[in-house]
Amino acid sequence: MFGTVEFFTDNLKVQVMYNFSGGDTVSLSEKRINLTREINGQAKSPAEKEAFSRNLEIAYERVIHEMFGGAEEVLFEKELS
Repeated sequence: MFGTVEFFTDNLKVQVMYNFSGGDTVSLSEKRINLTREINGQAKSPAEKEAFSRNLEIAYERVIHEMFGGAEEVLFEKELS
C-alpha cells in the first residue's frame, strides 16, 4: 500500500536490483527524490504527506543500513575518499 515503510523499502530495493540488471541506473538518493515527488502528488493532507515522508526516510535508512552497514559508516567512508 502506497505510503507504508514496506512499500518504500520494496521500491528502493527493486531499484537496486534493477541497477544490477544492466538497465539505466538510478541512485538511491535520486529514487528517494522521485518517491518524494510521488508523495507530494498523492498525499491528501499535510498530515498524510508528513507520515508518508517519514516512512520514506525510515525505509531509505533501512536500505542504506542493509547495503552499507549504516549511515554513519557511509558518511565516514565518504570523508575518507
